[in-house]
Amino acid sequence: MNRSKYSLAHHPEARQRALWLIRDYPHIKARLDQIDGYGSGGGNDGQPRARNPKSPVEGLAIKRAALADQLRPVDLAFEEIPEEYRRGLWLNIVERQRYPDYAALKTWQRQRQKLLWYVAEYAGYLAEIKP
Repeated sequence: MNRSKYSLAHHPEARQRALWLIRDYPHIKARLDQIDGYGSGGGNDGQPRARNPKSPVEGLAIKRAALADQLRPVDLAFEEIPEEYRRGLWLNIVERQRYPDYAALKTWQRQRQKLLWYVAEYAGYLAEIKP
């Protein structure tokens, strides 16, 4: 039996983690946007207010970097998919809608399998699995 290079059949945990990373993308992006909007308000006169020496801006920068690192594998994986399938895959995975009618179901399944494999690869989920 000839298996696809992009098959995650033997790595169900990596497949599920990749799927949920894509589904969680809007929530992670919203938290990232919230952090980006945090510094726009006034009220900070430059005087230290907390007992710890860390700057609140430093903590936000660390959180922002961690969130951006979570989004990067999904962004890179979608770049590997032909543009005409990206929106349909997004709607199917994130919003759980049916695939559009302009391609066969088998084509959508292959593109979804490829997307999940790339997300798992870029997120490092496949490297964590010992063969």
